[in-house]
Amino acid sequence: LYTSGLGDRMHDLAVHNLERVRATGAKILVSTCASCYHTWKHIYPEMLDDFPKDLEVLHATEYMARLIDNGQLKLGPVERVITYHDPCDLGKRSGVYDAPRHVLASIPGIELREMANNRQNSLCCGGGGNVESFSPDTVSEASGRRLQQAQATGAQHIVSACQQCMRTLFSGARKHRIRVRPIDISQLVLESVQAAE
Repeated sequence: LYTSGLGDRMHDLAVHNLERVRATGAKILVSTCASCYHTWKHIYPEMLDDFPKDLEVLHATEYMARLIDNGQLKLGPVERVITYHDPCDLGKRSGVYDAPRHVLASIPGIELREMANNRQNSLCCGGGGNVESFSPDTVSEASGRRLQQAQATGAQHIVSACQQCMRTLFSGARKHRIRVRPIDISQLVLESVQAAE
């Protein structure tokens, strides 16, 4: 497990977090954070013997896709040319590739252009695994390379579903002077919902 050497502390936190969720009576846990989603979906069930089988763990993009399919989320036009960046914890580590693309395809006016490396072959933004704490240059190099791929598509925006990716891509765009604006998928959905009102 990915614990940075603090396995006992992680177990205590997992127990604490699960107790708090159980206290709410919730049957669905929705995470906007790709790393938190991966932790709740894959790590906690392995770590905790009493992890409830009836607790459904969804990433926000999976939940939004469900709401769209059920007709509960009305989306209006947002005219943008975008590319989508697959977060490592959501994509490669959790296998969630279709839900974010389904959400984006459901927004009228969106043109999605895939980068050269996408889905399971997606490049890391450089922000995962606390790399920045010991090698900021590595992070800058990784984000710059990813943003160059985004720029090559001709997209106005690089969309992601991970706050860490967004932070890293924002910093990389400024540092490398690449004119592709990072935007979180939830921000784009909010604009679309407001356009439908």
